[in-house]
Amino acid sequence: MAEPHGTPPRELARLLTQAGLAKARLGYPEYIVKSFLGGVFISLGALTDLVIISGSPGLRASNPSLATMIAAFTFPVGFVLIILTNVELCTSNMFVMPFTLLQRKTTVWDLVKNWIITYFGNLAGCLFVAGFLAWWTDTLNTDTQTAYAVTQAEGRVNVQWSVNFLRGIGCNLFVALSMYLALGSNDYVSKIYSIWIPIWVFVILGYQHSIANFFQVPIGMFYGTNFGVGKYIYQSVIPVTLGNIVGAGLLAAIAFWYLYGRDVGSGLATGQDLPAVKPAMVGIKDAERLPPASGASYGDDSLQLGSYGRVNMEHTV
Repeated sequence: MAEPHGTPPRELARLLTQAGLAKARLGYPEYIVKSFLGGVFISLGALTDLVIISGSPGLRASNPSLATMIAAFTFPVGFVLIILTNVELCTSNMFVMPFTLLQRKTTVWDLVKNWIITYFGNLAGCLFVAGFLAWWTDTLNTDTQTAYAVTQAEGRVNVQWSVNFLRGIGCNLFVALSMYLALGSNDYVSKIYSIWIPIWVFVILGYQHSIANFFQVPIGMFYGTNFGVGKYIYQSVIPVTLGNIVGAGLLAAIAFWYLYGRDVGSGLATGQDLPAVKPAMVGIKDAERLPPASGASYGDDSLQLGSYGRVNMEHTV
């Protein structure tokens, strides 16, 4: 009987631990650039979704669920770009950093530093796309498309505070699952599939992602929404962000730590457990700092993908 192809949950937990350790070692310039690119990439996925659904008024009127499903299928491209290029997304870090904090392998300061830099770096990237690559480029070039941009932004803000909070929780449960599953993939096709399905589902369900909203709401505001910045911050930014923290940090991270992360060996902090994960996922700079154990190799035969995953080459351990 053929052995199943996949990574057991406890090895996924080891990879998740190493992702947190790699993030904690990032320098400020790397944090800033990676966070900005994370905001850019997620906004490009959201823009593609918006172009498709805003340009399909007939389908939205006759079959809104089908229109949502088709448009939402393009949204995960941003998450794929983020993970495969190993840049930073605050909402996935809301899962990683609490996980390693519970293991006492990173500190509260590591978590706070990570969340603050990636949150505002993502914000800058989203606003760049909204202003320069969407609005000024006239990507939404019909009245129907611009009208829908306004409608969807108002739908994200003009709802009860508690509704956005709960939508934020639902969203980041799927984001955490997406990242967790992608860690165990050994090739790009499997990794993309693992990312795509959970993200596609949360968009179809209408859950709210605080970083993606930094693109989706401002682009609507550029075309004239019925609310201002103050209402957007209070009614959307705050509840969705808190919901994302609860969804990934207080539910997913604690649950996976309790199930699989409590007994991860302390050797991960010094590289002693790396051979147990095939191959261990740390960034190239981090691999140079950590002493490889017997049989481990970080040479040219191993392609390291930093915080988020790995691709096994022919001779990796």
